[in-house]
Amino acid sequence: MNGINEVEKVINIIKESLEMPVDNFLGMLIYAIIFMFFAGVIALLALKFIPNRLPYGAKSAIVFAAILISLFLWWQILIRPSIS
Repeated sequence: MNGINEVEKVINIIKESLEMPVDNFLGMLIYAIIFMFFAGVIALLALKFIPNRLPYGAKSAIVFAAILISLFLWWQILIRPSIS
């Protein structure tokens, strides 16, 4: 029974960390990992659907733009409200 109580405590800590606005390191870290995962998925999708005849530099610029947009969204949604 004691192990179940410990799991519930951990789940409660994670739930409290993810409440908006995020004002703790754990919540920011979890959201950063989630946003980075989605940025990676967007980059992979961008690479999959970009035609091969485009030059390597153009593909890299498109992937860079996708990651930059996701980082900007992460800043606007999570970081900016918590420091205001």
